[in-house]
Amino acid sequence: MKQIFFFLILASVLSCSKNAPVLNTSDQLDAAPQTTYDTMAIDSFGPGATSESVMAKINAVAIKREKDSLAAIAKAKQEKLDKEQAEKEKASKEEGNKNKTDKKNEEKSVEETKID
Repeated sequence: MKQIFFFLILASVLSCSKNAPVLNTSDQLDAAPQTTYDTMAIDSFGPGATSESVMAKINAVAIKREKDSLAAIAKAKQEKLDKEQAEKEKASKEEGNKNKTDKKNEEKSVEETKID
């Protein structure tokens, strides 16, 4: 049992004593990989730049999409207004029919009271 504890302590001491190498000497710094960055400025007049004709086409498509979306919004609003107006007309017709039946019922009740 003592041997197992001794072995565990010895293994933990050896595993914890390893240090990571530090890159602080000139030899180690030279051995480190060099990072490269693409910092080339792109000239707007150079090759690969977007031409005016391409930009005009892009703008035409964007304007068409905007007009289409505005037309869709206007159509949706008009449909909503038409639906509300139809509901109001239906409600007014129902109320008109209700008023007619109420008047008929009142006339009948007046006639019945006159007869009695």
